Amino acid sequence: MAIRVGRLEVETPDHVVLRYTLAGVGNRGFAAVVDFVIAVLITVGLEIGYEQIGAPGASTVGGLIQLLLFVLGWSYFIVLEWLWNGQTVGKRWSGLRVINEDGSPAGFVAVFVRNLVRMADFLPGFYGLGLLSIVFTSRSQRLGDLAAGTFVVRAPKPRLDWLSLRTVTRAGVPVPAAGVRQLSGEAQRIVREFVAREGTLPDRDRARLAAQIASRIRPLVTGIDAADDVAFLRTLAATLREAGERRS
Repeated sequence: MAIRVGRLEVETPDHVVLRYTLAGVGNRGFAAVVDFVIAVLITVGLEIGYEQIGAPGASTVGGLIQLLLFVLGWSYFIVLEWLWNGQTVGKRWSGLRVINEDGSPAGFVAVFVRNLVRMADFLPGFYGLGLLSIVFTSRSQRLGDLAAGTFVVRAPKPRLDWLSLRTVTRAGVPVPAAGVRQLSGEAQRIVREFVAREGTLPDRDRARLAAQIASRIRPLVTGIDAADDVAFLRTLAATLREAGERRS
């Protein structure tokens, strides 16, 4: 892994270099405001619902319930970043994504840690320490990112055909390497091995194996509009091969 000015470069075990643009204070700040407003609305909505059912308020039990409601509202960040491959509503709107040091989407533990430390990033005011950390660290990381070993990068957006609501890239044509940045080295190896050996497989086994592999990889890849799973993996392998040739 190498850090350049505003850029993150990760070399996979297959010697493919994945290049990311690190998110700056402006984009991250806008995403943070959007997400914070949503989290507050969730918390307020839960509190209103709690009051409507006539539950106890000024008591030890009521205090614990209030704390639980706050935790549920705060879990907005954790749940979405975990289930949306490193994105929240604010990050998706701003075109940002949270990734690990190897370029893969942040897992649950990393997401949990970075959002647990988010409370410290808020001190002494709205993201006070967090903003200072982003500005003065070479990797543009807030305290939560430093603790979890994560980065916030610009997420590529595919071009869309709004009439068919599908990407415009034709099957069999390599797509820009940006569209495969979320793939780990292991995932890339599996794709390449399948394409290298699929010619020796019976049609039924080829389709079944391609479906198993593609079901895990499709959510991490943008820019490929393939007719079936086999064509999808062939196009993806061509993209990885092209990226490797440029690296060489």
